[in-house]
Amino acid sequence: MTTSEAHFDRREMLMPHDMFRREFTLMPRLVRDVAAGDAARAQIVADHITGVSTVLHHHHRGEDEQGWPLLLERGQAEAAPLLELMERQHKEIEDAASEVDTATRVWRASAASPDRDALAGAIDRLLPLLTGHMRTEEEHVVPLMERYITAAEWNRMVQAGSADVDPESLPLAFGMAMYEGDPEIVDAAIANMPPDARTIIRKLAVDAFAAHSERIHGTATPPRSTEL
Repeated sequence: MTTSEAHFDRREMLMPHDMFRREFTLMPRLVRDVAAGDAARAQIVADHITGVSTVLHHHHRGEDEQGWPLLLERGQAEAAPLLELMERQHKEIEDAASEVDTATRVWRASAASPDRDALAGAIDRLLPLLTGHMRTEEEHVVPLMERYITAAEWNRMVQAGSADVDPESLPLAFGMAMYEGDPEIVDAAIANMPPDARTIIRKLAVDAFAAHSERIHGTATPPRSTEL
């Protein structure tokens, strides 16, 4: 990394983090509001949970496989204890998220109230682990990323983390992140996309998120993470 290269911008991390804060915080109520036996609504909410959980998994995989080794190489002793903490927290989140995945599959199949309540409880247990991790990462790791990682390297991490994501789901995932994203960072993210995607992705993402939020939250403008 040379001093002339543009460095990672902390707003890049806030964009997905705010999405996770918003969507996971709203999940327990979404689940508990589904009437017992309402299989159609259970399927809709379960699909939403699975989709957001998948984005979280790919986000953490990109950090573990692409980000942390690079940061450790450059930050060395300064970064090592923090990255050990990040990996430990990722494992705790992965274990809790696995419980959510299992509970989601059970509830999806039954739509029964005990399974609904078990799923809501699993999300309740995941939430403090996730929000605490993101807060620690923003306070302690992101400043190191701003010093040691370039914007181009971050973009490669994002691409690697989303390599296995279904292309049809990408507009929605980007729309979810755009909703609270800094406009300048959203513009930069679009500029880094393939040329044929740049002209259409913004409208596709906005429309996909609005339609999805209407279906899930009953409004195209759900509460922002700062309002929860």
